Amino acid sequence: MIRPERPGDEEAIHAVHLAAFGKELEPQIVDDLRPTDAYIPALSLVADDGTRIVGHVLVSRGHVEPSGDTILLLGPIGVLPERQGEGIGRALVEAALAGAREAGASCVALIGDPALYERFGFVHSEPLGILPPSGWPSRPFQVAVLSPEADLPQGRVVFSDAFPA
Repeated sequence: MIRPERPGDEEAIHAVHLAAFGKELEPQIVDDLRPTDAYIPALSLVADDGTRIVGHVLVSRGHVEPSGDTILLLGPIGVLPERQGEGIGRALVEAALAGAREAGASCVALIGDPALYERFGFVHSEPLGILPPSGWPSRPFQVAVLSPEADLPQGRVVFSDAFPA
């Protein structure tokens, strides 16, 4: 079952990201985002198998310079290693994109493996005028256009300060 994060889920979410990535960076990003304006509670989603949380994805707010327009950013996403390969990550990404679409977002951006995210409709962002954050390589920065008729933000994406520079 995919559902929004609830109070009390924080420790389990931290544990999922720590197990998935083997380091504190990703769980710390999630923990640091919660108290900020970038955090969107309805788009912090968990995969719950009925006994425990086995996956988590977060969609947060960033902005685009120089306009200051808001852009939604997908990640981190993590699934417990012993549950990977069961479609949990796919379900989380699809639910996150659906939630962003319902919220009226024109697109969602992420930094990730193009081979993995192309199946969800993510494409290289630069040809669309959406540039990766300063210091990030171009190709892993991708965008999924959720509303083809909407105007996409243009410029360089800036993540929340919760993300490492």
